[in-house]
Amino acid sequence: MAWALLAVPCLTAALTLGIARRGSLAAFVAVLGGTATLVLSVVALAGAPAGARGAPFAEGLGTGPGATLGGIDLPLTLALSTTSAFLALVVVLVTVLVQTYSAWYLADDDRRGVFHATIALFAAAMLLVVLSTDLILTVVGWEVMGWCSYLLIGHWSRREAPRRAGHAAFIVTRIADIGLLLGVAVLIAGAGTTGRAEVIAHWTSAVAEPATRSTALVLIVIGVLGKSAQLPFHHWLLEAMEGPTPASALIHAATMVAAGTVVLTQLLPLLLRADPARALLGLSVAATMVLAALCALVEPDLKRLLAWSTISQIGVMLAPLAAAGAGPTAGAALGHLYGHAIFKALLFLTVGWLAVTRGSTAASALVGSGRSHPVALVAWGAGLVSLAGLPLVLGGLTKEHVIAAVGDDIGARGPVAHLVLGSLLVTAVLTAAYATRALLVVVLGGDHRVRSRAVMPVAVSGILVVLAVASIIGGLALGGRLPDAGHVPLGLFALVLALVLVGVAIGYALHHTRIQGRLVEGRVGRAVGAGLGIGAVQQAVVVRPFIALARLVAFLDREVVDTYVRAAAWGVLGIGDAGTVAHRRSRPASGLALLGGGLLAVGLVTAVVLLGAT
Repeated sequence: MAWALLAVPCLTAALTLGIARRGSLAAFVAVLGGTATLVLSVVALAGAPAGARGAPFAEGLGTGPGATLGGIDLPLTLALSTTSAFLALVVVLVTVLVQTYSAWYLADDDRRGVFHATIALFAAAMLLVVLSTDLILTVVGWEVMGWCSYLLIGHWSRREAPRRAGHAAFIVTRIADIGLLLGVAVLIAGAGTTGRAEVIAHWTSAVAEPATRSTALVLIVIGVLGKSAQLPFHHWLLEAMEGPTPASALIHAATMVAAGTVVLTQLLPLLLRADPARALLGLSVAATMVLAALCALVEPDLKRLLAWSTISQIGVMLAPLAAAGAGPTAGAALGHLYGHAIFKALLFLTVGWLAVTRGSTAASALVGSGRSHPVALVAWGAGLVSLAGLPLVLGGLTKEHVIAAVGDDIGARGPVAHLVLGSLLVTAVLTAAYATRALLVVVLGGDHRVRSRAVMPVAVSGILVVLAVASIIGGLALGGRLPDAGHVPLGLFALVLALVLVGVAIGYALHHTRIQGRLVEGRVGRAVGAGLGIGAVQQAVVVRPFIALARLVAFLDREVVDTYVRAAAWGVLGIGDAGTVAHRRSRPASGLALLGGGLLAVGLVTAVVLLGAT
């Protein structure tokens, strides 16, 4: 079943690409293939076995062809458990909704077929990461997602900005991926196999070298930080807003940035034994979630506000893993992955429709835009309520479990865990504040800014309604399908509620007193809108030095190394030219004299040889 679940989106991608020039037919095939995968994932979830305690991804149940290469065992297996099947269902659900939305959003795009094919392949790559019990297959899925993100972000490649954004995403994530590839190579080399269960068994045994294990996990964490857009690799996700909105919804919700959480959860037994890796992860996510939430509060563009929000919420998602203890770490992290996928997809697709009605994603252009259609207004509100973390809604439930998991037995976890917990509480306030700001921008505004009711296609309305309902009551779907997320004490519930209400009050006060507007339109807003100048820093620190180095190498190759080659050629040509000139100036008598001298020399040598032989 696991292989079938992977094969259908791959086949969909191939078929869609084959008919890419026929845009409408390609869109139909993509949606049909996504729907078939969704049905298959529901069947898979219904029949999936529960993973063993401590192994929610059921590594022991994997099936695959198996091979041996260079003395390394390659099981190449996939496995279905309740956890992996549920995550696969979430990925496929978001994907099919994005495919359907894209059929409307890109109706006039002459390259829409390629876009639909890339989305299908993107989903297949994420499914490979979720279902794989083999580290090689995990790396394959990880790398294919990187390629697909480059293609989706740069889809409108006829314009310079999307091209640059695609290149930025590709380069930044490629650099970070070096760490993951090296870390996985160390784990495989030590265990002599690529099977995740065997790798974990080897590196948690008494024969494992702790320093080597920690080094490998630090390298893997670096790769995760790059894919998850955490400090210092966060800038590429902001640039990704140059891509089509459906691509942003997919990348930010159910694929790419969430893949790191899945990989670290799969390797959690090793992460628990690698304190340096968890310290690095904790420092990065603690700083990222607070900084990104502050930037979202003053971002002038609502689509980029959602990008800052994703950067912050991925930090929240990774927080239980950074402060990992013996408690419900995996369940809390994967639970917020699920919640974030639902409400962030809803918010991106809604802002995409709002931007079509106003021609821009700038906050100033979207003032009062939500009042042009009740479905958009309800969808935007439902997504922001879930993002803000109000108790009992999906986002509030998953965030409470994250805070509870990080705070569980916090006294025994060290200073990094305390830092992560403090950042989580601050982020809860800031998230409610910028969610309130985003809601007020879209809802409020003078009547002169609100147009008559805009036309929303039925399919788009249906998509937004499904995601809105899931964002509110989707917590009921968790049940036992994910690892135990623990319980939320009444005191913590009251604390989170108080923090959210404080954030709502701050957001409303900033908007009502017009401080918000001055910050957004002032120097702070311009700095945040420019990505805090990280792009310029990357240009100065990374791009320009590498270009200068490349030019130096080219100069040395051209002017130094090639000089010796050219000198030899010049010498041969010079000798040849001299011989040609001498030949042209020579007389017959001279030629005969030279020939006779040559024959005489040959005769003398022959005579000497013969005499010596006798």
